Amino acid sequence: MILGNMPRYGVGNTPYSGTGLTSVSDPDKAYEAITRGEYFDFVNNYGSFEDELIEKARTDTSLIDQAREDVTVASGLTKGIADRNASRYGAALTPAQLQQQGATLQRANTLGGIQAVGDARIAQREANTALMSDLINIGQGVNRASQNQLGSAAADATQRKNAFMQAQAQSKAQTYSTIGSLGAAAIMAFAF
Repeated sequence: MILGNMPRYGVGNTPYSGTGLTSVSDPDKAYEAITRGEYFDFVNNYGSFEDELIEKARTDTSLIDQAREDVTVASGLTKGIADRNASRYGAALTPAQLQQQGATLQRANTLGGIQAVGDARIAQREANTALMSDLINIGQGVNRASQNQLGSAAADATQRKNAFMQAQAQSKAQTYSTIGSLGAAAIMAFAF
């Protein structure tokens, strides 16, 4: 039997009942078809999305890239702030002071950039780890639910088997009781 050709939520070509649902003659086969259908629905609807999230959790560097861009912007902003403050207060810097101010701004921007990228690396690692952990937790939850359903199905099958065996034993005992009663009635009838 090819799995892709299985019906999604029914078994075979069974006729529809009045409620629009197929009648089920083999519950195990119906449960199998439903389980397979749900699996294929998941793969078709969410499989590629899940793969993309896993790949993102392994390779995403968007926070680090943004931090590098922000460092360049921050450097220009800092220089502009220093220039505006100097002109606002009427400061006239000597060439040596301008050189020292430039070196100080460059050091501050370099150190700030290193700090920003370092912090972004830590944040990126934490974000990627959190995403991977969330995906693992979702998968484990689905696995636990599936295991519980399979355990429940196995317990139901055992209960059906035990009920059938008890019904057989009860039928056999009732048959013997009926034969015994008929035999006793025949003996009583024969004796009188």
